Amino acid sequence: MIRESEKGARGFGQEIISAGLVVTGGGLSGVCCAITAARQGLNVVLVQDRSVLGGNSSSEVRLWVLGATSHMGNNNRWAREGV
Repeated sequence: MIRESEKGARGFGQEIISAGLVVTGGGLSGVCCAITAARQGLNVVLVQDRSVLGGNSSSEVRLWVLGATSHMGNNNRWAREGV
């Protein structure tokens, strides 16, 4: 993988990064994949374009794994999607 970093106003430098696995996307699946591979000893690079991990379930999007929730005072305390 080649990562470009800014060097001055007009030029870009290149840095070569080698990895056993490159995971694109820091959603739940990407994060779980990267953690599992790293625990198994692989050198992992996780590529994410947002400032937070978690994808749709992040604090940025707020669609949690259970889906319907009773947050922010919506009075539906038993709301759930799935079992």
